[in-house]
Amino acid sequence: MSIFYNLSKLLPLLFVNIVLCMAACNNVDYEINGECCPKCDSGKRVYKHCDEFTSTTCDSCRIRTYTNAPNGFTECLPCSVCDTSDGVRVKQACTVTSDTVCGPLPGYYCIDSLYNCKRAKKHSSCSPGQYINQTGTQFRDTVCDDCPAGSYSNGTFCILHNSNFCKKKLISKIVD
Repeated sequence: MSIFYNLSKLLPLLFVNIVLCMAACNNVDYEINGECCPKCDSGKRVYKHCDEFTSTTCDSCRIRTYTNAPNGFTECLPCSVCDTSDGVRVKQACTVTSDTVCGPLPGYYCIDSLYNCKRAKKHSSCSPGQYINQTGTQFRDTVCDDCPAGSYSNGTFCILHNSNFCKKKLISKIVD
């Protein structure tokens, strides 16, 4: 019984400590050394934290870095690199308020992320005897299907054999 009595006395104190720790700063501030400091705007970083006498001092992000939301970062985030050896190119350049957006090279499709493609793969080629059922896009590969019987293909589209045309050509070669 004494365990429950002691626990009932400690629980309110524990709850107060948890609430005070969690409710320290609102979402327009960040916490540093027990102080709630105003966040820096997008495109900026903390140059000097606030104290009891001064507000946060912010500085612009340097070249090839960014922040895309109000923050308490002392360093801006590095911009992503679009590497052509991974099949991607720059779709939208990095700014101080947004990261680089990569997209697949022409003839490639993205294989990892739809918003910011980090890697892409070359579209498949259809084999002879197949045709392109669906052309590849930046989000999906080419879809190939087999040509129907009595036709042929170089891997792009099906061409039906015209047996009358072939017979006439053969006869004209024999006659000549």
